[in-house]
Amino acid sequence: MARSGWKTAGLIAGAGCLSIIAIIIGGGIIATMYARATMRSLGDPNPQSVERRIALSPPPAEANAPGAKGEASRTAPLHVRLELQEGTFTIQPGQPGTELQVQGRFAPGLFELTESHSTDPTGAREARVRFHSKAPAWARFFAGIGNGNEDGPELTITIPRGTPIDLTLEVSVGRSQIDLGGLTLGDVNVTATMGEHRLDFREPVVENVRELRFSNSMGNLSLEHIGNARPETINATGSMGNVTADLAGAWSPGSESNLRFDQSMGDLTVRVPSNVRVNADVRSSQGGESTNRTPTLKQSDDPKAPTLRLHVTSSMGNARVIQD
Repeated sequence: MARSGWKTAGLIAGAGCLSIIAIIIGGGIIATMYARATMRSLGDPNPQSVERRIALSPPPAEANAPGAKGEASRTAPLHVRLELQEGTFTIQPGQPGTELQVQGRFAPGLFELTESHSTDPTGAREARVRFHSKAPAWARFFAGIGNGNEDGPELTITIPRGTPIDLTLEVSVGRSQIDLGGLTLGDVNVTATMGEHRLDFREPVVENVRELRFSNSMGNLSLEHIGNARPETINATGSMGNVTADLAGAWSPGSESNLRFDQSMGDLTVRVPSNVRVNADVRSSQGGESTNRTPTLKQSDDPKAPTLRLHVTSSMGNARVIQD
């Protein structure tokens, strides 16, 4: 009788497990079918070529009016905001002009490219370009089960040279190759999330960048030739990912810059060129204890060498400063 009772209990448990598995499989099939129907209802899922020119509003006439001392005032910058999600993105400098160019391919039924322009009460102008998915996250997840579709969006955005710009760039869930060399930039704010991202200044900018702000999370960010931006200030934060920063480039002779890198749950590498002076403070926090890990760096003997005041902190990861 005892054995029969155990067999009965085993049969009941087995039937219960099979019922749960059947419910999970059935629910997955239903969710997949509903998700694919939802995706089809949005429109054409086939990628198409796109080419768009987005006009950048010219500066107001008073921005170039002579000042009190008869000198031309600096042109008020245009704020350009780029919000790019789920794709492969290339951003590059272009020829002088008044238009921002967007080229590439994506499925218009699944993704959306929009633009908007605004002016606030102070007269500050903003041009905003947004690329994002039209489908909810759950539908994209279930619709992707078993369809093997890897033909994702690809966009190239060309920013005209010669136009004074404050740039805000947000890239997430994808890959990006960004080159801001040769542009006329004031403040630059870059947020990179969930992907592989590379930001470069392949040639010197027209005017020194006032501030560079970087934020990276759940992905990897590579910063190249930062010296060509000649920034007065850098503020960079990273979490749950790796950051590599190369400070080589055409720093302004005799300049002084404040550079701060804060990293948590990931590795940080800062590469310092040998033709600058560096005042470095590198600290690591592990288990509530903070240690000073400032390396010994060779200092340039050029009296006009730029000075970099470098402050690096890290926790739950590894930070290092190396010299080329």
